[in-house]
Amino acid sequence: MLSDKPGVQDLVGVLAAKGLKYVVVSPGSRHAPISLSFHHHPQIELVVVPDERAAAYFALGIAQYTGVATAVLCTSGTAAANYGPAIAEAFYQQIPLIAITADRPEEWIDQGDGQTIRQKNLLTEHTLAAYHLPSETTHHDSHWYLRRSVNEAWEIANGARKGPVHLNVPLREPLYNIVEGAISAPATFSVIHGKKTLSKSQTESLQSAFSSYSKIMVLVGMGHHDEPTLAALRQLSALPQVLLLTETTANLHDENIIGCIDRLLMAVDQEQQLDMQPELLITLGDQIISKKIKSYLRQLKNLKHWHIGTDGKFSDTFQRLEFLIDADPYLVFSSLASLGGCGSYAIPFKSLHTEISQEQTTRLSTFPWCDLTVFGKILPALPSESILQMGNSSVVRYIQLFDSRRDITYYGNRGTSGIDGSTSTAAGMAHVANRITTLITGDIAFMYDINGLWHEHKNNNLKIIVVNNGGGGIFKIIDGPRSTNALELIFEAKHNSDVRQLAAHFNIDYFHASHEESLIEGLDWLYNNHGCKILEIDTADAENDVMLQAYFKELKNRNTQA
Repeated sequence: MLSDKPGVQDLVGVLAAKGLKYVVVSPGSRHAPISLSFHHHPQIELVVVPDERAAAYFALGIAQYTGVATAVLCTSGTAAANYGPAIAEAFYQQIPLIAITADRPEEWIDQGDGQTIRQKNLLTEHTLAAYHLPSETTHHDSHWYLRRSVNEAWEIANGARKGPVHLNVPLREPLYNIVEGAISAPATFSVIHGKKTLSKSQTESLQSAFSSYSKIMVLVGMGHHDEPTLAALRQLSALPQVLLLTETTANLHDENIIGCIDRLLMAVDQEQQLDMQPELLITLGDQIISKKIKSYLRQLKNLKHWHIGTDGKFSDTFQRLEFLIDADPYLVFSSLASLGGCGSYAIPFKSLHTEISQEQTTRLSTFPWCDLTVFGKILPALPSESILQMGNSSVVRYIQLFDSRRDITYYGNRGTSGIDGSTSTAAGMAHVANRITTLITGDIAFMYDINGLWHEHKNNNLKIIVVNNGGGGIFKIIDGPRSTNALELIFEAKHNSDVRQLAAHFNIDYFHASHEESLIEGLDWLYNNHGCKILEIDTADAENDVMLQAYFKELKNRNTQA
């Protein structure tokens, strides 16, 4: 069974033929022809999430894991506006997402009709493409235009620079007429993406310039880096003149790679900071979490910066951009790695990183119960070969202070770094990943996205850890808020919400930990029992900011103590 509207049949048929598997829909009426047609299509799994903002993040979590476009579908009006945060996240994280928004016919816009707003360009600023489809396809050309537009939208979303697209679909009443039969597979087209290569002279020029530097820093940020590129980076990191720094969001591991940037920077003394200054910075990927490394590099006046990538973005994060190298990163890094090593720039910093890593457990054993020691217990307890979704604010920053695990895949909404969709994204990922998916989130972020649990798709693989430090703990550990005399009122947003009651409301099993012994028991309970579960860890009475500063002070003074 399917809608009797030919345009809807074309829309659904093209997307199914292109490979769409998942559609996340929120209840409503105007989009009924589309939702009913998807519902009855044998290839499509329709997932119902009532809150549109949560639904968009749920779809983002699916696409984040699969790497293939997921659709999110809603009715007309402000429902479409609720897609904004997840669409922005998908745009900056380069995640393929197809937003399908039902609309009133164009002549009824601004005419006092219910549930009607100006939707045509609603998401344009954060989409790779936006299409306003014809409300009726009675002519051959309108059929062709609609099919072509949907084809284009799919190819753009899944292209070399992945990202979100918007299909706005005006629909006339009646909306619920259905006909028997299966949706046919319309003719489609595909794009063949070739590798972007450098000419021989371009490669030789880069190699010559690279060879002229003895202090080279490679900084790998968030991104979906393929295995050949990661292998070439590991090869490059073995060169003594190359100091390769990364973060968990890159999922890059090797004995020569330093993954705890802030921890390293806090441990180097003034003389070592001078020695660490690179002559050449090479970057790959998107956002970097560490504010410290960005500040450090921006103040180096003689720094040269090359950015490698094929996404066409002109991003001069460190204000020293010399070359944007629009080529396959694997080809670039493998050609540079083949030049061999010289000097000893990176060696002392790799040794320092190893020493700090070996000292970490002993150092933390001297600290009382606080956020820092809690993360020291949580991260080793994650099941092997599982997924970690990192909440934003203080959560993701604490995680960067611990060595990443090769057997864990790290994800986080670091495209825009908002707290608004962490739970929904994790729920979406758990829905499609046949692995344990752990969300570690703060109490404010958990409350903010509570509708991320308001659906019937709480997968048994989803495990939620709420680190409840009594408000926005991030504002105690960054400069500024404490000096305003309004820390608790405006910035921390202290609250009386009860995680236990919220868990009960959604019929999710719950465990509370408030000291080390109960935390160990809670982690055992979380991972050795079936079903979606919530572990709340209470650190509200701990001096979390004081302990973090003490930790950094110990790192800074480790040389004088030795």
